[in-house]
Amino acid sequence: MRTFMERMRMIDKIAQFFADEKVAAVIEPSRDGKNGGGSGGTFFDDNGATLGRTPYLADKRVKIPVAVAAIESYGRLDRLVEAHVPVTVEINIDTKFTGEHEHAYDTVAEIPGTDPKLKDQVVMLGGHLDSWIAGTGATDNGAGTIVAMEAVRILEALGVKPRRTIRIALWTGEEEGLFGSRGYCRQHFGSAALSTAPDQVALPEFMRRATGPLEVKPEQKLVSAYFNVDNGSGKIRGIYTQGNAAVAPIFAQWIASLKDLGVTTLTMRNTGGTDHLSFDAVGIPGFQFIQDDLDYESRTHHSNQDVVERLQAADLKQIATVEAIFVYNAAQRDQMIPRKPLPNPLDEQKRREPIGGIFPGANPPAAPEKQ
Repeated sequence: MRTFMERMRMIDKIAQFFADEKVAAVIEPSRDGKNGGGSGGTFFDDNGATLGRTPYLADKRVKIPVAVAAIESYGRLDRLVEAHVPVTVEINIDTKFTGEHEHAYDTVAEIPGTDPKLKDQVVMLGGHLDSWIAGTGATDNGAGTIVAMEAVRILEALGVKPRRTIRIALWTGEEEGLFGSRGYCRQHFGSAALSTAPDQVALPEFMRRATGPLEVKPEQKLVSAYFNVDNGSGKIRGIYTQGNAAVAPIFAQWIASLKDLGVTTLTMRNTGGTDHLSFDAVGIPGFQFIQDDLDYESRTHHSNQDVVERLQAADLKQIATVEAIFVYNAAQRDQMIPRKPLPNPLDEQKRREPIGGIFPGANPPAAPEKQ
């Protein structure tokens, strides 16, 4: 965390230095992608982080134009410059801010529960609507959005009468820091007060440390589980329990009948980077499915290839079927999905503190006092 904060401060200084020196523009090479990807004309969005983490805020706007070039184009420029060959580059970038603090919306819908004793309890599923600018967001996260909608459509078409209410939520602002799901959870389920220290206020909200315990609201105890899809168009192969040992035997029963669909893996591992974390942070069981990688990391994730041609229709049908089964099973159980102990943000910070003299970058031991 300390290294990240130092890097963010350095980026701000670099951006100001370039502006002071009248740099015309910055050309950033596209990342090479995992698994040997990032070639063949693919270029990955810089996530707005080349010269600032939050360039979408007016007071944090990038001071000079930034362009991302395909790795082949950037490499050619680099080789020509290294060989002292004169190079001319023409860049045309037009940007504008369309408004301050524009309001964005989550999209929420329900299939009402029918059991008099359980209908006030909720099982949730969802994905996020927003995407980066290089493509159209088909795999990230149009895929997660449409399979959540299809899962609910399947249940509605079957005419099922779930015991618990089934609620679908399509989130806004995931890419900027889980803003949509975090805001929803804060409004309905609970939150912890965040530090207002100057160094903390300078951080994105999701990275600021808490200054007190988690305070939950009455609705928090009514949500049984939240299921999320946000890793592209590949088939579901299993599910992360997010460290929830008590749920493992329940999920094992559910996937036993799904092996013919290729669903076989159950892992205690955590996975991050998407909206289920907002629920996990307020003590609600939140889960992300394990998916086939396909070309998600190597070709489509935040790239100009994130378009509908990269969606696999058969795989999406499998995802929607599996998600519908998980949601329905959770809605029909006599008991809610078991929960982990309520998270304590202060304890989590203590666990993350470096151990002096062991980890690189840890605080050095105090010098012995002079006698």
